[in-house]
Amino acid sequence: MSEPIDHLAEFERTAAELAAVLGNLDPDSAVPACPGWTVADLALHVGSGQRWAASILLSGTGQKVPEVLRTTISWPDWYAGTSAALAAAIRAVDPDEPCWNFAPVDQRAGFWARRRLHETAIHLVDAVQAGAPGVTGLDVIPPAVAADGVAEVFEVFLPRMLARGFALAVTRQVGVRATDTGHEWTLSPSGQRVPPEVEDGKATGEAVLSGTAAELVLCLWKRLPGTVLTVEGDPALATAFLAGKTTP
Repeated sequence: MSEPIDHLAEFERTAAELAAVLGNLDPDSAVPACPGWTVADLALHVGSGQRWAASILLSGTGQKVPEVLRTTISWPDWYAGTSAALAAAIRAVDPDEPCWNFAPVDQRAGFWARRRLHETAIHLVDAVQAGAPGVTGLDVIPPAVAADGVAEVFEVFLPRMLARGFALAVTRQVGVRATDTGHEWTLSPSGQRVPPEVEDGKATGEAVLSGTAAELVLCLWKRLPGTVLTVEGDPALATAFLAGKTTP
C-alpha cells in the first residue's frame, strides 16, 4: 500500500518549481501544449486559478475567476504570490470542512489541495516544454504524484466531462497500468450518460494501456502522444480512449 500524498507539501514544491521556470522564460514565448498561449498567458491562467481556489476555500462557496489586469509586473513574482496565498488558504481550512467544488464528487475543502497540485504540475510541464522544444517534461512530476493525477482524472474528470455534455470516453472496458508505481485501474462503462465504474488494483479490459505514471497522466492531459504507451489488446480502442474527452 503506497503512502498517502501530502498534497499541500507537493503543491508548494511544484508551485515553487513553476515560478523558477517562469523566471527563466521569455513571457512572449509560445507554449506548445496550449496553442495560442504565451508564457505570460500560462502564468496568468495558473495564478488566477490559485486566487480563485483560495477565494473558494476561504468562503466555502463558488466564486468567479478573478479578472487580472495585464501590467509590467514580474509574472514569476506575481505567480509565486498567488501560490503562497492559496497555500495559506489551504492551511486555514480543515480539509473535511464543507466547501464547493466544480465536480460531481464530495464537496469538501480537501478537494482543492489535490486539484491545484495537479493543475500546477501539468502546467509546469507546459512551461518546461515551452523552454526547450522537444523536451517532454516527464521528469518534473514525481511518480507518486503522477499516479495520483491519473486517479484524479478517473475519479473527478471522467464524471466532470460527462456532466458537461461531452461524449462518453469509456465505451468498452479499458485497463490502465503504471509500470513504475504498480498502480492499476480498470474502467468499465456503466451505461449512457453514467460515469464509468473505476476499480483500483487491477488492469483488465479489451485494451490495457501501460506506461510510467508520468507518461499516463501526460497522455490523459494530451501533453504526450499515446504512442509512448504500450497497448495490449485492441489498439483501436486504446486510441479512441486516449482521443476522447477525458480532461478539459
